[in-house]
This record gives sequence, C-alpha cells and structure tokens, in this order.
Amino acid sequence: MSTFFSMIRVVLWSFFGVRKSASHEADFAHVNFTFLPFVALLLAFCIGVVIYGFVLLVTHGVTMPGQGF
Repeated sequence: MSTFFSMIRVVLWSFFGVRKSASHEADFAHVNFTFLPFVALLLAFCIGVVIYGFVLLVTHGVTMPGQGF
C-alpha cells in the first residue's frame, strides 16, 4: 500500500514539475513502473472531474433563479 502512495506522490510531483533531482531519483527507486501510467491516468481523471465540478458549481451558481437578475 505504501508503494501505491509513493506512486501517487511521484505522479503529483510530476504534474507540478517542481522537484529536486535527488528526491526524484529516490522516489523512482521504489516505484512499480507497470502501474505508474494507470495511476497517472486515474489522477488526471480525478483532477479533471474536480475542475469540471468546480466549473459547474460556478456556472450554475450564477444562473440560479432567485438571485434578483
């Protein structure tokens, strides 16, 4: 289970793109490269769903009846 969380940490750091090379190499020493693309796709999907939900919340919040517009 700790390998899964380390893969999540590696993927999230790669999304942000800010990481020291020594820490990056240390994380890749303990990562299962077979499941890494699946974790990356899962996290990308989750981030997309959160952004989409936030956009829906903002847009439907503006167009809700009863705001006086």
